[in-house]
Amino acid sequence: MDETAFKQVGKGLFKEIYFRLGGGASGWTADYWQEFFEEAELDWRFMVEEPKSAEHNRMFIVTDQQARVHRLFFLTDQSEEDFFRQPGDE
Repeated sequence: MDETAFKQVGKGLFKEIYFRLGGGASGWTADYWQEFFEEAELDWRFMVEEPKSAEHNRMFIVTDQQARVHRLFFLTDQSEEDFFRQPGDE
């Protein structure tokens, strides 16, 4: 993941983006937030790469335990399909 495309934000802004742009779709619910992010320890960082276009509407969050960082970013429908494509897929 290109770290330079991300900006570090406070937990409050991360949460606002999570709900505004994730909006409960695809499992991004208040319950999920509560379970995985609400009680994050103080030394965790929150990084965001906002959508590059209106087509970038598929929100993802990657949690890096070793770096202690949550990264929120957006893919297009096609880039999501490409992301999960395995060698030999047709």
